Amino acid sequence: MNYPLMNCVALLLALLLAACGRKATDTTVAENAVVLGPQFSAKKGLLLPDDTRRSLGVKVVEVTEQKVPTTIEVQLRVYQAGDNARLASGTVTQEQAKLLKAGQSLQVRGGDDKSISGKVTGLNDQLQKATGMIEVLAEVPNASNGPAVGTFLQASIALDSNESVVSIPRAALLQCSDGYCVYTVSGEHFVRTSVKAGASSADLVEIKDGLYAGDQVVLQPVMSLWLTELAAVKGGQACCVVPTKGK
Repeated sequence: MNYPLMNCVALLLALLLAACGRKATDTTVAENAVVLGPQFSAKKGLLLPDDTRRSLGVKVVEVTEQKVPTTIEVQLRVYQAGDNARLASGTVTQEQAKLLKAGQSLQVRGGDDKSISGKVTGLNDQLQKATGMIEVLAEVPNASNGPAVGTFLQASIALDSNESVVSIPRAALLQCSDGYCVYTVSGEHFVRTSVKAGASSADLVEIKDGLYAGDQVVLQPVMSLWLTELAAVKGGQACCVVPTKGK
């Protein structure tokens, strides 16, 4: 009998069996692999495991069309104390000035946080060439212990809204270094989407570009999603803790 030949055949069979076993084992491991942490794809966006979603308390809302009452905030400085009223002035942008007119009411808050009703008395554009800003003149009725000349006051001017616009809750809007964005829902992924914000109120923000009514956006926690995306992009561990099973 040719023993060297038989030994070679036996060795070849052993190598083939070992390779097949190794391939089957590798396939089984790949099939049983489970993604435990957040994953990010430049095309699809951010993918969070169910446990991470629950631990973060992710909430999603639908983009709607509704009226957004606008409020212009302006800092006033008292420059004259009369017998019946205090006169004050501040500055607003040219776009804001287009929405203001003499006679509009405003609410003024001083250092004691008490609110006093006043009114806009006029607009002055003499500063526009030098600063690009428009001066707002206001009148605040005298009250007991009224603000002295030189005192700074915070004023809010509420504007009426006549038409419905695409809007989202303020909490869903994220301000990044490159502008405003939101996290939209795309299947199982969250996609950071740039938007152009418009008028805003205490609760709502108008979205002029980037969203349509019926889209879905993350209401909370947008900052945690952003930090998670940054960590995933840089290849580090996610900032979100994935709860251990059974806890």
